[in-house]
This record gives sequence, structure tokens and C-alpha cells, in this order.
Amino acid sequence: MLPFLVGLASVGLMYLLGAWMFASSRFGIVTAGIFALTPLIWRQVQDAPASLYPLPFVLGWLWAVAHFRDGRAPWWAAVAGGLLGLGVYSSRASAVMMPLYLVLTIAVFAPARAASPVQLAVFVGAFSVAAGPFALSLFLHPEDFRRVVTAYHLYDAHRFSVLQGVHEMVSWVGLTARSETYYDYFKPSFLFLTGRVLFFPCVVLLPAGLYRILISESTPLARLSLAGFLTAPFAASLTTERPTPGRILFITTFAAIVSSHGVQQLRSLRKPRAS
Repeated sequence: MLPFLVGLASVGLMYLLGAWMFASSRFGIVTAGIFALTPLIWRQVQDAPASLYPLPFVLGWLWAVAHFRDGRAPWWAAVAGGLLGLGVYSSRASAVMMPLYLVLTIAVFAPARAASPVQLAVFVGAFSVAAGPFALSLFLHPEDFRRVVTAYHLYDAHRFSVLQGVHEMVSWVGLTARSETYYDYFKPSFLFLTGRVLFFPCVVLLPAGLYRILISESTPLARLSLAGFLTAPFAASLTTERPTPGRILFITTFAAIVSSHGVQQLRSLRKPRAS
């Protein structure tokens, strides 16, 4: 029952987010529809329903970030940071991805001055408060951290300390292996054929959406969605194992948004012909 409610809430949030971003209820339906028709989501509902739990936190964060400009009210920043912080507890991969989304938000919104310093401070503070117990738990129980490292084959946690393990991961050999895994996750054959990760029409909509965001869409939320799409395999790429569809669930949210930009781009190409 809970996974069903999580999925339903995610589709609802995706509709609200799409309608807000594109100022159109019709595009809200398009965005939510692309998201709901994502094959990976349906597969996870059947095989690993608990893996869907991070999605409402990601969508809630994006929804709150979309309101940063509304009177520059700091409470939206508190909601965004709090949701990311709480999302850390939703899955093992979330412990990596949620802090990454924190960094991406600051990297996109601060240079564009789309959020005030007070908002960003509240954003970081809310995240720290929500995620603080998780960080404290890792500090007090290092064996749990070593267990996760061993389970995902990040490095030999029994031989190396954390600093030594990180050094091994960022060595030339480590980075080369992980970059290959990262690129493998974006192979069209994996996304649309063998892995059946994304809705097949996205094979056209995604390139069109990426083009639109890079060329003509300069809103911070669009750029943040692009960054989220490109970093979706980050946690999965920390291990050098072959790509697994379930490990790239975070891409589903951003792929739907970017694909909706693709729909906009294709519509804009048709307008001159119609006239």
C-alpha cells in the first residue's frame, strides 16, 4: 500500500511541478504522463517497491526550489533543505544523491542570484538539521559505513581507512573505471532497449529538451533539472559494476522534465510551418 501511495504522490507532485515550470496545466499533464509511463518505475513497483521512496523527496525539493523567487520567503528554502535532509534516510543511494542535490542547488541558484544569501543559508541549515542524525550515526558506528562500502565494492574497507579509500577511488585507475560506468548508464541501448529505463519516445524528446535548455532556456530550475539529469548515475557510478536499471532511478524525475522541454522545442519548430 505504501509504495502505491508513494507512486501516486510522485505523479501528483510531477504534475504540479510541470504545470508550474511551463505555466500550463496541459504541460503538467504531459510531464506527469511521461513520468508515469516510465518503464523503470513500473518495474521497481513490482520488484523493489521500497526503492521508490526517494522520489517524493526529490520532487518536493524541486517544488520548493521553484518557489524561491516567491517573495524570497526563507520558509520555502527551509522546506527544500529539510526534504533533501530527510531524503537521506530513504535509501543508501540517497545518502550520496541528496547532498549532491544540495550542492547543485547552490551552484545553480547562487551565480544566477535566484536566491538570496539568507535563503541559501536557511536551505543549508535545514538540510544539516534534518541529515545531522544520519551523519552522527555514521560517526558513532563506523562499522555500518564499512558494511555499505563493502556491499557496493567501493574499496576494501578492511584494508583501507576512509581517506585511503577515497584516494584509491579518485586515482587515475579508479576514475577511469568509474567514468566508463557513468557513460555506460547513458548509452541509448541501455536506457531504451536492454535496460528499458525510460519511456521510448524520450529517445527523441530528451535530445530536443537538452538542446532547448542549453540554447534558449535560462531559468535556474531548468538548469537545475539539466544538472540533475546529468548527475543521475553519480551514486551508481561509484561502484565499477555493470549498469543496473534500479540504481539509476533518480533519472526518472529529471528525464520527464527535460523531455517536456523537448515537447516545447518540437512545438516551436512546427509553429513557423503552420503560419
